[in-house]
Amino acid sequence: MGLKDVVIKEARPLPVLLLVDNSGSMANEKINTVNVALKEMIAEFNGIKNAKGKISVGIITFGNTVEIVQPIKRIEETVVPEFQAAGKTWMGEAIDKAIDMLEDRNQVPERAYTPTIILLSDGLPSDCPGRTDPKNYDFSQWEPLQRLHSSERLKKCPKLALGIGDGTNYRMLNAFINNPEVPVIKANDLATITKFFQWVTYSISKRSVSSNPNEPVIGDPKEMFGVDEVEYLLSL
Repeated sequence: MGLKDVVIKEARPLPVLLLVDNSGSMANEKINTVNVALKEMIAEFNGIKNAKGKISVGIITFGNTVEIVQPIKRIEETVVPEFQAAGKTWMGEAIDKAIDMLEDRNQVPERAYTPTIILLSDGLPSDCPGRTDPKNYDFSQWEPLQRLHSSERLKKCPKLALGIGDGTNYRMLNAFINNPEVPVIKANDLATITKFFQWVTYSISKRSVSSNPNEPVIGDPKEMFGVDEVEYLLSL
């Protein structure tokens, strides 16, 4: 067998899809911090060597409109725009669009490893019935989350969430994660936004070079965050 007969098998895709709140309440320092931290994360992913899972990234924003600003592409093809903040919080529509993307075999092939979905928000969804009575609403019954957690392809995928500021509803974000062992991260200041992205970067980078990238790797939150920066499902 000569060199021409050797076929180099490309690493299987490891999709990461970010849902970024760019509603009006995220304006100025919040969205600027997200812009910087996200670009640093992409740069770190680009530097990973010998990965068994080749990271691919997609980005959906939800503010004035729900927009796919970055289709799911190989990390070296990922281009992160400067997010601008304005409008309402159309999170349900964004979650539905995320499900459509990740279930589409043309965008995420059958051979891909289990995706990771990451949600960042600083408020209640504008398109959720629970907005009128969030203290009593069961967010696990919200249709977009029911669809997400019942999807055969997505119900077992890791989900991470960051709540930013006082307007966050942590019951809603915990319902998104749907795992009592994984907390919502609470950003009471801008520094925690940066730490969250560092935590995500570490977790996904470790997973990409592990012997089995289908197994979720989530860094121990206690090593990165203080007790006032985590909110577990069972504590609510």
